[in-house]
Amino acid sequence: MYETWRIQYIYVSAKLSATIMILRLVFPICIGLCSCSQTTDKAMSSNTLHRVATVTVDTVGASAFDYESIFKLDSYLTKIADDDSIQLVDFDCAILVYPTKKQVDDMIKNEGEADFYVGADDSNWYQAQAIDTLDHVAIKTITATGQFLRLKGQERVWELDVRKRNLPGWNLIFFKTTKEPQIVSTTDLTVYKVKDYFEIRE
Repeated sequence: MYETWRIQYIYVSAKLSATIMILRLVFPICIGLCSCSQTTDKAMSSNTLHRVATVTVDTVGASAFDYESIFKLDSYLTKIADDDSIQLVDFDCAILVYPTKKQVDDMIKNEGEADFYVGADDSNWYQAQAIDTLDHVAIKTITATGQFLRLKGQERVWELDVRKRNLPGWNLIFFKTTKEPQIVSTTDLTVYKVKDYFEIRE
């Protein structure tokens, strides 16, 4: 009986030792994988934000693309001769811009269909989130119907070409008649930013 107990003890001890050894080997690996996963998630998050801005760009002549320029009003300003092609906006609002069929076709051609739809899904999601944020603050939203906008303020007028090469197909523009229009990133839009531009005080 003693011998049987001794054999069982040795067997259990051996299994316990083996389990501990395995855990000592596996635990650091798991920690390492978790750490890598978090780093990858952060990188993917960062890449997603950048992709939303860049994937929607007309990539013809993409070598001239400047990420910072897509949020500068000067990049959109233009002189237009044909008044019939201009969409007039003379009231406070947020203007939503979506790509035309031609822009979509160009993006699919340059990026490939699969990559385009991944980026388009991201862009549409951020645009929808922006609409929710604007609705929450009761800001009127309109959609750009063509290539050109004439934003008529109280003291000056801005004429914008929202379909210029190397500008995003999806876009958001804030306009208040008492101040300069602002090109806005939808990826980090907040209620505070909306209220700050439109000078909403509670």
